[in-house]
Amino acid sequence: MNHLLKIIAISSLLAGTFNRPVEAKTVIFPAENTCPVLADRPDRNPTIHEQIAHTARGDIAYYRFGKGSPIVLQTGYRATLSEWNAAFLASLARQHEVIVFDNRGIGRSEPDASASTAKGMADDLDALIGTLKLRDVTVVGWSMGGAVAAQLALDYPANVQRIVLMSAPAPGRLGVPVAPDVMATLSGAPGTTFDDVMKLLFPASAVKAASKCFRQNMFVPADYGNPPVPAAVTAGQSALLAAWEKDNAAADALPKLRIDTLVLSGANDQVLHEQNGEAIAKAIPRAEFLDVKGAGHAMMFQYPNALAAAVNRFIAQSPNSRSMPEAVRRDPLTDVLH
Repeated sequence: MNHLLKIIAISSLLAGTFNRPVEAKTVIFPAENTCPVLADRPDRNPTIHEQIAHTARGDIAYYRFGKGSPIVLQTGYRATLSEWNAAFLASLARQHEVIVFDNRGIGRSEPDASASTAKGMADDLDALIGTLKLRDVTVVGWSMGGAVAAQLALDYPANVQRIVLMSAPAPGRLGVPVAPDVMATLSGAPGTTFDDVMKLLFPASAVKAASKCFRQNMFVPADYGNPPVPAAVTAGQSALLAAWEKDNAAADALPKLRIDTLVLSGANDQVLHEQNGEAIAKAIPRAEFLDVKGAGHAMMFQYPNALAAAVNRFIAQSPNSRSMPEAVRRDPLTDVLH
């Protein structure tokens, strides 16, 4: 097996260094408890309540918890903020302030859902960051949210310090599109069942364990109304993804990014081929690419603590991190401060 990609143990990952020229790394995370019981689960904290950011683009509903430099999480296709795994958020919140929010047209987030584009949703995200007056920001984008996070970095590079693209689609000629039958299932086509979706989000070997506690592992605060996903949201976000698959302008712009980037792909992702992550990492200068062996599209439900540890380490070692001395933040390749 030595002729295959180098496999790096979890201990090596957490002790490793980021921001080197891109190198594909296959990592193995240890199995985690399928149905964890958390003492610090954020959605069980009675002091956490839904809030409304009155942005210039309309009201955006969000939750905010934890302490430290902020992490804003941009969720994916047809997802509410409850689709984030509670253990993943809890692990992040032990070192950072975490902000999760509903995309436009969902719940109490008011911007026009029928006009969804990567640029428009990046504008929403930037408006939320600005309204909350966040500084030293990390944006984590999952699935479609990765396209939005990448667009945010392209359009507002001064307002975000680093991005994490998890199970994200690559734009234009760089990407491997989602198969039509997969899109049909994810869009809630007639006859689609919970099991059908689980079989797409997780590899076959993990479906039974993952689906056992999927619902109870979701982030659902007591005051969250669990809003439905309107048809306008499905149509708008479907159009967004279709446009992203043809967006060669974004593909051409990625090499100009100078934002610290971590790309996370699942080696067993049945929604988006791992080649998407590899293509993004190759396009963005000095991006770090981790290919997680055994992980599916919803990898944060399989490996919540290991993924959070990888994100935390990436932020701590980022040259843009304000907690690091200036000499450490200096780019060793270009001698330019980020």
